[in-house]
Amino acid sequence: MNLKGCFKEELLHPFKFDRSVIEKEISNSKRHLTNAQKCIEDKMYDLAVVSIYTSMFHAARAILYRDGFKERSHICLIEYIGENYPKLNDFLKVLDAYRESRHEMLYGLDVSAMKEDAIYGIDVAKNFIEAVKKEVK
Repeated sequence: MNLKGCFKEELLHPFKFDRSVIEKEISNSKRHLTNAQKCIEDKMYDLAVVSIYTSMFHAARAILYRDGFKERSHICLIEYIGENYPKLNDFLKVLDAYRESRHEMLYGLDVSAMKEDAIYGIDVAKNFIEAVKKEVK
């Protein structure tokens, strides 16, 4: 689905958020990243990948909320950021890949993550959070 379709289907719609909600999204993002790091320490790589995705998702929502929109679709969130913040596109490729991995790990059969996937994701998520913090200042 493209961004125009997201708005047409009302999967993205205007909504006014208080600044505290935006800051809470960044805080949630950091909390999920910490959870991912703990999962790696415990060799629970599939849960680490889910937490990495969740961390990046909350960071991305901070931008969406700051811009005055609410989402009802993870894909539409990614479309919005990609269309309006092209300098974040490299991060979005990872976010979307981890979105798909998260879906398979939660709903698929016999799916597992590799340690390398989790470690790589930690670094990307850290950098993404920092990039988002600069955007929402």
